[in-house]
Amino acid sequence: MRNLSNIVITTPTLLPLYSELFAPVNNPVKGVTAKPSLVFLHGLLGSTADWQQVVAHLSSDYQCICIDLPGHAGSQAVTVNDFQHVQQLIIATLAQYELEHIVFIGYSLGARIAMTIADEPAVNWPYTIDGMLLESGNPGLNSSAEQLQRGLHDLGWVTRFSEAPLSQVLPDWYQQGVFASLTNTQKAALIDTRSQIQANNNGFNGGLQISKMLAATSLSKQGYLLPKLQHAEFPVRMVCGELDPKFLQLTQASQLDYRAVANAGHNVHADRPIVFIELVSDFVSEIVTNKARRKHAA
Repeated sequence: MRNLSNIVITTPTLLPLYSELFAPVNNPVKGVTAKPSLVFLHGLLGSTADWQQVVAHLSSDYQCICIDLPGHAGSQAVTVNDFQHVQQLIIATLAQYELEHIVFIGYSLGARIAMTIADEPAVNWPYTIDGMLLESGNPGLNSSAEQLQRGLHDLGWVTRFSEAPLSQVLPDWYQQGVFASLTNTQKAALIDTRSQIQANNNGFNGGLQISKMLAATSLSKQGYLLPKLQHAEFPVRMVCGELDPKFLQLTQASQLDYRAVANAGHNVHADRPIVFIELVSDFVSEIVTNKARRKHAA
């Protein structure tokens, strides 16, 4: 157990996925006054640490749970076959905590994983999803030609991550268009951080584990999830950065509720953390207020 800004953080177990619970004092997770728990899913090459500044603020009002995805950081040893396998591991990981209602906050790959849960929750999915805030998440490709092209693109990266050291791959990874808003200094800092977090540990090759996760969760294997998101039974809100033209266009064309953040690129919660915290807080507060109104009306 450790403390962060007077917030209690516990890590009961490393299995099946490494996770951290941010549990503020006097915040009930059950009963009539309970608020939804917030579940944070990072992007490719990320970790629970990516959300530290965000949850340090939000956990004063909400129970927050951050998960290291398979192949990443504390879950580096874990490999998966597909999105459904990831979902089962998330179910097993969340079973450690007292949860009834949850809101997913996902970034990039984490947003896509949340989308797949919204599209087809596992038959053993035990929690009520109150909402999803999806940051820079792609809802999928709508043609077999696009899927084939993306599959070949991702296969190239899968091969590179599996065969070359991260120190050689990451400089090229961060030259991709979605990272164009980053300065050279910011890219260098990211490369250093990602290399340290994803270093080879306990006999596991960090780059190889990333390649396995990328292969299992390629956008080409995701399916086109936008129609299901448009008709979800819970609120879905997209978030993107105005300096990320690809995802700004995707988000605007989605016909989903969205917020575009000025002076932010692909990673909004890193570029504009205070704004992102406010966006999450407003979204979850709306959910809580609307639920209370419906309950009172009934």
